[in-house]
Amino acid sequence: MNLTREFLYQKYIHDKKSLKEIAEETGLPITTIKSRLRRFGIRKKPIKLGNEIYDNRDWLYEEYIVKRKGYTVLANELGVSYSTILDRILFFGWELRGHNEIDKGAPRRGTKHTPVSIERIKSTRIKKRVYFECFQCAQTTERVRSGYSRSGKKFCTYTCYKNYLKENRVETIDITDSALYKEWRKKVYARDNFRCKMPGCNSNSRDIAAHHIYPKKLFPEKQFLLNNGITLCKNCHEKTYGKESNFIDALVRVVQTMND
Repeated sequence: MNLTREFLYQKYIHDKKSLKEIAEETGLPITTIKSRLRRFGIRKKPIKLGNEIYDNRDWLYEEYIVKRKGYTVLANELGVSYSTILDRILFFGWELRGHNEIDKGAPRRGTKHTPVSIERIKSTRIKKRVYFECFQCAQTTERVRSGYSRSGKKFCTYTCYKNYLKENRVETIDITDSALYKEWRKKVYARDNFRCKMPGCNSNSRDIAAHHIYPKKLFPEKQFLLNNGITLCKNCHEKTYGKESNFIDALVRVVQTMND
C-alpha cells in the first residue's frame, strides 16, 4: 500500500487513530507507519525550538541545504541523535534528500590497539594453541586449545578426516525388518518385562527400544545374541546416541545380574 502524507495526516491527526490501528488497517508493521510519519514530519505535538545551534534555521539551512551535509553527519558532529536533526529538517519544511545524494561523512573506524595490547594478544593466542599429530597423515599441526579438546580424533584438515572415514567405514545392512531381528527384539523385551533397564531410570514408559550393548556396526557377530540386547526407554536410548561405548560396562553388568 502506498502511504501518502495526506493519508497518514488524515488517519493520525484528523481521525486521531493510534499507530496500532493504522497498522491493522493498512496491514503494515507499526515500525513502517512510525518511520513514514517521521519522514513526513507528522507529529501530534509540535517541536519546541530552544537555544541549541541546531534549532537555528539559518545555521541548519547553511549546513544541510548549502553544504549538503547529511543529517546523520550533522548529528555526529553535534553529538546528538540523528532523529533530533531529522525532526528540525522536517519542521522547517525542507525535503529529505535520497540516501545517495547526501554526504555521509568519513567512515567510522574502530580504536587501534596499542603496541602493549598487541603483544598481550599475541602472547595469549600462543598460550591457547596446542600442537598435535594428525590421526590420518601423522603431520604435526597446531590448533586452538578449545577446538582441540572438543574433538575426539585429531585431524589437520577436513580432507584427512574424510579420508579416514572412507578407509574405516563399516558397511552395515538395515536389519530392523528381518525376521531374526524381530525375534531377537521379542526375546529382549520379554526378558526385561518390557521395562527400561538403564541404571537409575525408574520410567514406566511403554515407548521402548531394544538396544545393542555392543554396537552392531563394530560387532556384527553379536547383533542377534540375547545377552547383547537390553530394553531402554526412548529418553535413555537417545542418551546413548554416538556414546555407545560409554554405556557398555554398566549395561553388561545389568544383563549379568538378570542372568544370575
